[in-house]
Amino acid sequence: MTADNKKKCAHIPCVCVPPSGEKYCSQFCEDAGDEEAEIACGCGHPACSR
Repeated sequence: MTADNKKKCAHIPCVCVPPSGEKYCSQFCEDAGDEEAEIACGCGHPACSR
């Protein structure tokens, strides 16, 4: 799969790419959902550490 075909996590502030077939990259993001309520992601993955 090329980078162009990868979709980002459904949690809006998250920039991670979830595992194949998944909507979220982690349980944290799944619990947070896809609502735009946060300005930063706390999933703990290096891509989201700012």
